[in-house]
Amino acid sequence: MGRIVISGASGDLGHRVTDLLLAVDPDAELTLVTRTPEKLNRSETQRLRVRRGDYRDAGSLDAAYSGGEILFLISGLNLGRRVPEHRNAISAAQRAGIRHIVYTSVGGVQPNNPALSSQDHCQTEIDLRASGLAYTILRNSLYSEIVSNVLVAPGLETGLLRQATGDGFLAPVAKSDVADCAATCLLQNERHAGAVYEITGGELLNFHEIAAIGTEVHGVPVKYAPVSAEERLAFYDSVGIPRTYDPDMPPSADGHMWASDELVSAEVAIAEGYQAVMSHHVKHITGQEPVSLRSVMERCKSLRYDEIAAQVS
Repeated sequence: MGRIVISGASGDLGHRVTDLLLAVDPDAELTLVTRTPEKLNRSETQRLRVRRGDYRDAGSLDAAYSGGEILFLISGLNLGRRVPEHRNAISAAQRAGIRHIVYTSVGGVQPNNPALSSQDHCQTEIDLRASGLAYTILRNSLYSEIVSNVLVAPGLETGLLRQATGDGFLAPVAKSDVADCAATCLLQNERHAGAVYEITGGELLNFHEIAAIGTEVHGVPVKYAPVSAEERLAFYDSVGIPRTYDPDMPPSADGHMWASDELVSAEVAIAEGYQAVMSHHVKHITGQEPVSLRSVMERCKSLRYDEIAAQVS
């Protein structure tokens, strides 16, 4: 096993995967790369290094990736700017001698998918295939924690869950399953070379069914009421969510950096069937059945989204 580089290590997924790798091997050789090393709160050792690296600064990535063999490329947040940033990361990996990239993409990637994030990821998948490096692509479905605590929870007050998702289906996946799959693919990289996995939960649900689960878990009646994309954008305008992503914008009340054009385009993608994908890849990779949406709701129902820690979900 060569040195693993985790790029985007200070985010939630980076923290989870780092912990999983160290649980398997406390002496694993890891390089944790982040724009904000001060957020990692980890002590460096000869085997565990912390390096500053910014997808917008190719030179910083050259130094950060040096000595690595396997790169966990956690996708950036800069909607519409991810493609050149990810190209910086892939090029830096090539120069550093990295031989394998495990990349976090998004579920339902297709050229015509209207979700703005899907368009970014679609191009990065093409770039990875052309890089000459070994790769594993993890197309992660919508997090169950987002469905539970960002989408369903606000509807408890009004009894209505309003979204532009039509009657479309999706298979939400728990963050813990995404992290388990990523860690396994990093540790068993040769087995998973060239694979494109749809990382989903084990239930294909529409929001009528999701609202019913929310009613049962919370003991509060909530129904799903489909709305148009224009109505959804107007709602986000009314609560102060900006339409366009800006890396310098302040976080929302739940600690996340949301932009309504991305959120609503993702809802339209669900309505048009692009997220109607359910696989058995979580079990194929990890040997374990995926965590159900109901279980995630039960564990996280008393928390804000930004309060959901790895030990909870």
